[in-house]
Amino acid sequence: MPFFALLLAAAVPPTAPADLRLETDMCVGPCPVLPDPHLRPLAFLAGSCWRATYVGRAVDAHCFTWMFGGYFLRDRHRVDRNNYAGETIYRWDPATRMIRWDYYSSDGFLNSGTASGTDRGVAFAYRSPRIRNYPPAAWRVAWRRDGPDAYVVTTRRFEQGRWREEPDPPRFRRIGPAPAD
Repeated sequence: MPFFALLLAAAVPPTAPADLRLETDMCVGPCPVLPDPHLRPLAFLAGSCWRATYVGRAVDAHCFTWMFGGYFLRDRHRVDRNNYAGETIYRWDPATRMIRWDYYSSDGFLNSGTASGTDRGVAFAYRSPRIRNYPPAAWRVAWRRDGPDAYVVTTRRFEQGRWREEPDPPRFRRIGPAPAD
């Protein structure tokens, strides 16, 4: 038995008061995930899948699940038209005091950025690197809640010295529970 496990077993006997027992000792059945309070702006997404159809384009579906007891949030997404998929991991970064995210795509692309809570949703800021024929760009993206079962994504890109908003922002609707990992 590893040293830490022995130390923990000796320090917390099975009859210890509730405030000293491990979380799993206090639950009947699986313990609910209590997310990191810093990730609360993203909590409305967790445990559900969401889908939007872009005007004249593909269908984008995202499924969000908590990881490691709520310290991280995973977003797996797939775009049906071009067999594209990606995964984003959100986390709290105590050094910068910000929500940070890393996005991994099926075509080998990696991007990272920050997110913050707003009155009605989540705001993202990031710089995309050069990807194939696309130059690096600065982006601002907002996910604005639109009732309990939807959110609208607005995207702005900095080009030619000013911010330009993408037309026809998609509206994502909750379509059901996220599959278990």
